[in-house]
Amino acid sequence: MPFKISPLAPRKIKKISPIGGINVSSVHCGLKKNNKQDLVLIKLDSPGEIIGLFTNSKTPGEPIIWNKKIHKFGKVSVILINSGNANVFNGKSGKSSLLKIVNEISSKLKVPKKYIYIASTGVIGEPLDEKKIIKQIPFLISNLQNDSNSWLKAAKAIKTTDTFPKTHSEIFSEKRNIVINGIAKGSGMIAPNMATMLAFIFTNLDFKKEECIEKFREIVDKTFNSITVDGDTSTSDMILFFSVNDKHNSIKLKNENRKKFFLHLEKLTSKLAEYIVKDGEGASKFLKIKIQGAKNINDAKKIGKSIANSPLFKTAMSGSDSNWGRIIMAVGKSGAKLDPEKLTLKFGKFIILKKGKKLNLTYINLINEYLKQSEIEIIVDLNIGIYEWSTWTCDFTKEYVSINADYRS
Repeated sequence: MPFKISPLAPRKIKKISPIGGINVSSVHCGLKKNNKQDLVLIKLDSPGEIIGLFTNSKTPGEPIIWNKKIHKFGKVSVILINSGNANVFNGKSGKSSLLKIVNEISSKLKVPKKYIYIASTGVIGEPLDEKKIIKQIPFLISNLQNDSNSWLKAAKAIKTTDTFPKTHSEIFSEKRNIVINGIAKGSGMIAPNMATMLAFIFTNLDFKKEECIEKFREIVDKTFNSITVDGDTSTSDMILFFSVNDKHNSIKLKNENRKKFFLHLEKLTSKLAEYIVKDGEGASKFLKIKIQGAKNINDAKKIGKSIANSPLFKTAMSGSDSNWGRIIMAVGKSGAKLDPEKLTLKFGKFIILKKGKKLNLTYINLINEYLKQSEIEIIVDLNIGIYEWSTWTCDFTKEYVSINADYRS
């Protein structure tokens, strides 16, 4: 079914800035209807270092199972991504389909199977016709390119209910230009328990896994793991972060460029995470929930997610309804430590509660006008500690119900 572009979509998406040593191609293989591209091949000239973070779902797709198995080898040469079918819960046939695809890629490109990553997104529980994919592998190989338009096509090809492609580049100079590129998809079934979407991030900085994994996990936790659309964690999602090992373009990770690199990496993941929320199914508002004054980080996270995943809160925001009692409900059910008599609550700059006491809201009309905006900030200050956390979400609209009622039609 067609989806109208999200009203929160950016006017302009930052294009990928190509770096040497990596190429991409896209094609329609028949998993999606209406001749839409649904298959992407990413090929590195030589194996690069890779860090993968994968969904914690206990019913993962076959690509997740495969990628976790090969991740210990720490290198990547090829990534194949399909949309239109998640290859989840297909039993032996799903595993067989994946292995046939991997074997074909390995044979055609002469790369070890342990360096071939697979990603799939789409309907769960429907058999994957691997023949449709295998048939297009020669075309993908012969059409590999490395320009901004080819990467944009790839970002479009991995969409499911997404209404716009998600790409971003960060560039900074440290004697030579260091580039970090990313493409992502995500719109529904978004609730972080690792990184609930697909994201592929690559750089010409030649890092080692052990140098980056802890910091990368921290960055993912602050960005991708702090977004939610509907509270549902997907079976298929992952982030693959890899270096493009090209002798003419690669730059070594050193102490002098380390801080800047991670700063720009966080900017990129933050932007892609923001795009996912702004493309939430049926979304009309981007909601920033900031928790302050918590006893610890985990409590701040718990409260942020409790509010962000509350259908009552999200529908109130859709209707521009200042029903702050729904926020209090979500705070109370979170299980976090708090003292109701110290609780402060604000919609943007407008204070609703101050240290447990409701204010005389003479400016209720101003609050209601504020809630009609497309971007809204909710601030909850527990006033019992020093820790804070931000969670991003979107509202629930009638269109969300319509999209998911008709998802397979």
